[in-house]
Amino acid sequence: MIEKILEDIRPKRKVLILTHNNPDPDTIAAAHGLRMILSKVLKKRCTIAYYGIVGRAENRELIRMCKIDMHLSTKLNFARYDYLIIVDTQPKAGNVYIPEGFNADVAIDHHNFRHYTSSVKLHDIRPGTGSTSTIITEYMKRLNIIPDVDTATALYYGIKTDTVGSGRSGSHEDMEMMSYIFPYISHKKLTRIENPEVPRYYFKNLKKAIECSEIIEDLIFCDLGEVRNADLIAETSDFLLRMRDIKWTFVVGRIENAGFFSLRSKSIRAKVGRMAMYLVKGLGSGGGHMKSAGGQLNLTDKNYQETIAVIKDRLLKRLDINTVEIKKI
Repeated sequence: MIEKILEDIRPKRKVLILTHNNPDPDTIAAAHGLRMILSKVLKKRCTIAYYGIVGRAENRELIRMCKIDMHLSTKLNFARYDYLIIVDTQPKAGNVYIPEGFNADVAIDHHNFRHYTSSVKLHDIRPGTGSTSTIITEYMKRLNIIPDVDTATALYYGIKTDTVGSGRSGSHEDMEMMSYIFPYISHKKLTRIENPEVPRYYFKNLKKAIECSEIIEDLIFCDLGEVRNADLIAETSDFLLRMRDIKWTFVVGRIENAGFFSLRSKSIRAKVGRMAMYLVKGLGSGGGHMKSAGGQLNLTDKNYQETIAVIKDRLLKRLDINTVEIKKI
């Protein structure tokens, strides 16, 4: 696939690489790695853009330590670019900002294939792969490209966070690509990325999460209300899942007219990506992997509390939870 992509891009002048909204390490690293490939092979100058914010401390440290240049997509003129690539997402997935009138030329992703993606000229969608960074690293190996230390470190961290770092077991391909780039990473930078200083509001959010969490059998349901960034929701869901005797966590919050949620499970058989889509049907968009999922709610002309009540009811029914007993942490 990378050969087809390179051949298609060759005559183009300006390339825009778009991450998913509120980018995580996998989409950031994948975009950065792809830019390096296009620079080395085709001498192309590419722009990486994102919508939303980079909220998580680890993600900001990744960008800083690996010198990744990224721009807000809302400040760019899409008409200036004649080629658009989206990584770690797909058109109409609900988590990528593409202005009206523009379409992706290439989609590279590891989530489940979406029907609309068939309209994209070139697409490399691998649901069996643990991360999009794995796909980009495989491109490098196929092209005999040795990544520089910053790109290698970013890709290694991107693969790690979407596989072993998130409690999911990586595929053979994920492990092979981690081994391929391991000799070229900076352990010092990786340590700094994985252990960043966090702001005061991070601890305020944990306090709020503990106070408002509801334990319903083996589920923790947590409505954070207003949050500063969507990354806090995913972090909170991961944090709460560590509790003994808990098998599920669902954390939700809102930022202005949008809601964001994170669903986690300790079971590899849970297929929470499908469950997330079921929970928000008609209310927003969702998706994910076998143990980890998330999504966005469209709150325009909708009452937030009523919307959350509908989702909570669907979740309890799906998990076959009938008890009315609610405990606090």
